[in-house]
Amino acid sequence: MAARTEYARAAKEAGDKEAAEKIAKLRKPSQAAWVLNLLARRAPAELKRLANLGAALRDAHGRFDGETIRELSQQRRQVVRAMVTQVRSIANDEGQKLSDTVLRDVESVFTAALADPAVTETLMTGTLAATADLATPEGWPDASPPVVDEVALRREQRAERRRQDLGRARAEAQHAAEVRERAQNALAHAEQKAERAATQVRDLEADLERARTAEKEANSEVRETRTVFRTAEKAAERARRALETLENSP
Repeated sequence: MAARTEYARAAKEAGDKEAAEKIAKLRKPSQAAWVLNLLARRAPAELKRLANLGAALRDAHGRFDGETIRELSQQRRQVVRAMVTQVRSIANDEGQKLSDTVLRDVESVFTAALADPAVTETLMTGTLAATADLATPEGWPDASPPVVDEVALRREQRAERRRQDLGRARAEAQHAAEVRERAQNALAHAEQKAERAATQVRDLEADLERARTAEKEANSEVRETRTVFRTAEKAAERARRALETLENSP
């Protein structure tokens, strides 16, 4: 407020009477508005997080998504508690201790922001003078279980399970088809390899048969040749002896 007075005086001294009057009429913010303005300046990401959570909650309610509503409701309570604690810490840093009444007012504003994105936009400006028009706890359901269309919810859950089952079945069928194709390719490769091996075996068996026949023929030729050699050797011995006899005769 001292700064407001100083700005008004400076505008008046500068000759801008209209601006001076407007500055002088600016309302003193309530303690809740003051600390929320500090939050907007120092932690805008927290207000953005609040806005995103509110959008998710509104979407879940619009779709009667009971499971998501329950999850987000638990998250909502955690986020609001954390932000109230942060607000208390900001006030302590400025040497101010917030009463329970002020903290409840701040919590009501956060609750209203979850229900109405316009409230979050107003908070983000950091120019609140009061919170009375923003703190509307009725703007969002409390922690009580949401009212949903149970029939529609069960139908959607069955449809979702069917979509998941269908997705898994398609994935399994695709995997099985891929495995079958790989097995078929492996079988064809193995059959080709077996055929080449069988051909090699037939060729080797034919070569072995020819070698055995050649061996038999060679053995027969050896026997015949050995017989001829022995006959010739005997004849040569007889001739040698006959020659010696002739040479030794008078």
